[in-house]
Amino acid sequence: MTSNVPDLKKYRQEKQQQADQDFIELLECYNSWLKRNTNLREKVRAKHLFAELADQTVESLEEQPWKQYFEDWFAFDYITIIGTRLFDMFVKENAKNLSLSKIQLSGLVLTAVLEPFQIIDRDNNTILATPLLGDDEKRLTSVYELELTSFETSHILARTVHCGFEDRAFSTMVPLVLPEQHDIIDKWKSLSKEKEAENQRIRFMKEHGASWLTFAATRSSF
Repeated sequence: MTSNVPDLKKYRQEKQQQADQDFIELLECYNSWLKRNTNLREKVRAKHLFAELADQTVESLEEQPWKQYFEDWFAFDYITIIGTRLFDMFVKENAKNLSLSKIQLSGLVLTAVLEPFQIIDRDNNTILATPLLGDDEKRLTSVYELELTSFETSHILARTVHCGFEDRAFSTMVPLVLPEQHDIIDKWKSLSKEKEAENQRIRFMKEHGASWLTFAATRSSF
């Protein structure tokens, strides 16, 4: 007799695969749009703003890994001269051509921030971590299925969304070396709580999350 009990594990895997595929296609579509619509004047302005946030020279942004860090910030956090973010412009221009699932994912991307995490455990492609400014554990995997065992630090900076059933990192995970004194971290926690009470935490992190890059470990072995 054939069982009518649904295979929930298989269903979950299929839904996750579809969500990941939709997310990758969305990011690829955005990257193509960004290449066609990047304004040189905007990028020059953005480099100066990012260099100040990350405590880098503008010249250093031409070299890896800082070039990659800047490109990610420019794509998702930079506020243009007209007061909007580039991903927001992309969604508005392409909303009619995006599927419902991609529209929903776009909403998550719009609110995703660069956030510091403390690593609790890891294996080949998963990191169990806790937000430094929160207390909820997340099991992070890269949307590009990268191996995540190479981190030699106990803290990372990551931009994540809840895609399907899992938390996916879709920007480069940056290893951080935080100072032993907790004054800076305590100040950030206090500011984060204040902004959350004002319903301004996402905006605050969007505008200032790149400041955590001042603690980036930039050795090539990472």
